[in-house]
Amino acid sequence: MQAFVLRSGRLRPGSKGSAKGKTSSLPVPAGTQATLFPGFSGLAPSKTVSLLLLAAVAAALYWLYTSESFYIYRENVRFEGAQYLSDDELFAACDIDSWSIFWLDPEKIEEQVMAHPYITAADAKIRWPGQIEISVQEVRPVALWATEQQEYWLLEDGVALTPRELDIQPAMRIIDPSAEARIANVEGTLQIDKRILTSAMILSNRLSIVSEFWYNSRYGLNFSLPHTQAWVHWGDGYKFEEKWTVLQSIKPQLEAAGDEAITLNVSVPNRSFTRRYDDESDEQ
Repeated sequence: MQAFVLRSGRLRPGSKGSAKGKTSSLPVPAGTQATLFPGFSGLAPSKTVSLLLLAAVAAALYWLYTSESFYIYRENVRFEGAQYLSDDELFAACDIDSWSIFWLDPEKIEEQVMAHPYITAADAKIRWPGQIEISVQEVRPVALWATEQQEYWLLEDGVALTPRELDIQPAMRIIDPSAEARIANVEGTLQIDKRILTSAMILSNRLSIVSEFWYNSRYGLNFSLPHTQAWVHWGDGYKFEEKWTVLQSIKPQLEAAGDEAITLNVSVPNRSFTRRYDDESDEQ
């Protein structure tokens, strides 16, 4: 620009001083025209290629973040391992509807699925360009808890859940009409005393054919002893082995009693006793 001004301000050879303020009409050399746009030196081949690459990258990014191919909807998610939970219920638990796969984390998806009370494990995999596969493991109840309100599934840790449609329901039942075995917990979920449930599970396993137990706050866990007419008051879930030892020591006498109705109380192992319905209690 300075060259242009200087050139324009010069006087033509032979011109008078009175023409000082007039501009020259001589043509400007082609090499000096580019200086009219500072910083621009023309479209060299390398710069042209760079601009094209930048435009291509911008277009690709725009396509990646706006194309429906990379967004997750119900039809893009496949579940495996579920038997009684529906795919729609599991998809809602994922909380990934209408999300781009570029914003999704498999570990986060697994955490969200496992927050479902009926899921114990989950494994999520993201497939290109917009598919997700999720394997789940559902909870399996170990017993039924029968109350006046309804029956519940009992998990091994004592948590009670509303039963779902399952081909094989648990064989063991704890009948507790007033739900007296219920305990309070900070999560606010319904839960049975785990010690009571564990005692019932071990007794059911050791006594083989016993699958039905009763519970109330007065006698605790109680049940009918196989091959006898005896009814056992087990009590709470403490001192299991001590109670079991007492039961095994008295069991032959109860089996020998035939059709005689007897109650055996082992709730306090060192003060256990039997009671016949037509006699006074017999301290053991």
